[in-house]
Amino acid sequence: MTMQKRGATTRAEIISAARAEIMDVGFEKMSISAIGARTGVSRSLFYHYFKNKEEVATAVLDDVIDEFLAKLKDWNDAREPGNISRALEDATELMRSIIDDDGPFHQKLVSGSNAALYLAFTDRTARKIANYISQTTVRDFADKHQVEIDFVPETFYMLIVGLVSLIRSNPKIPNATIKQIAAQTLHLDKYL
Repeated sequence: MTMQKRGATTRAEIISAARAEIMDVGFEKMSISAIGARTGVSRSLFYHYFKNKEEVATAVLDDVIDEFLAKLKDWNDAREPGNISRALEDATELMRSIIDDDGPFHQKLVSGSNAALYLAFTDRTARKIANYISQTTVRDFADKHQVEIDFVPETFYMLIVGLVSLIRSNPKIPNATIKQIAAQTLHLDKYL
């Protein structure tokens, strides 16, 4: 294995261990020693890759966001052009799958000392998703229809953050309701 590949592997192992630590004990209690114990990486080697635990937490957020963006790209690629109703249904199911189970929005990540990390994660995720959808899905829609919202990325940001909060606080809300809220916010109800 080349030095570059070994370095990338070590960095990925540190990020994975930090993610597990955050889920197990929370960001505030996460320690560089515990990350080292999970990976076999010394403190000095940890500091070769990251300045501090805040920097590795940022890398964890980026890693999780990249995983979600990959799922979002799969959703976008699988969309049936013109079937807006189905696209909203599938997007709702995708969002719920990310929020439920042991996904990055899991209750352990949003409780106690992880709250600041969760807010940063939600903000960064919503911004990246809003930008991605604006540059892909909305552009595809605009090729065939008039976009009836003026501030596209900002509207998607608000919608994403709002829906995440709504689903977290009301997990039994039906997907049909979420779909309708999204359609109304985006002025798509006439396409349903």
